Amino acid sequence: MRGPTGPASQQLPVYVHSPEYTKRCDALCKVPKRASMVHSLIEAYSLLNHMRIVTPKVASMEEMASFHTDSYLQHLQKVSEEGDDDHPESMEYGLGYDCPATEGIFDYAAAVGGATITAAQCLMDSKCKVAINWPGGWHHAKKDEASGFCYLNDAVLGILQLRRKFDRILYIDLDLHHGDGKDIV
Repeated sequence: MRGPTGPASQQLPVYVHSPEYTKRCDALCKVPKRASMVHSLIEAYSLLNHMRIVTPKVASMEEMASFHTDSYLQHLQKVSEEGDDDHPESMEYGLGYDCPATEGIFDYAAAVGGATITAAQCLMDSKCKVAINWPGGWHHAKKDEASGFCYLNDAVLGILQLRRKFDRILYIDLDLHHGDGKDIV
């Protein structure tokens, strides 16, 4: 963690960020350089002076499987290693035009999921009252299928993490169309 420390820093929003995480997120072919553009705006507006930066963790297979099926995660990992966009089973897992099975996509999904889990953990540990994972929010992925540019439903992973401590979670979706993968009840 960088930035101010001590009791006053608990009031600062947490910004889950690292250069490595931004680079990983920038590689997503459907929204290239999105993460670094957002970070550049944060820097340009001098917002880093008003936030505490926390380095994200990478989600484990077990953490991702708290919502997603093992078969989906295993397939995503397999095509990610091979960079195989033409795998015969990929269509049943939603991999194709909106969600191409490019090399490294599993590592990207685990990074985004881990960053959202990191943000949720900061809230659970009372390290802040607001935690932000700007490259996250990929809320269309279903348990066993990628959807709408989303390979992993990091919003659900964050909610599941928060439910370990809190009975009720308010989730507000401001997307043009609602997330279609949040069957977590």
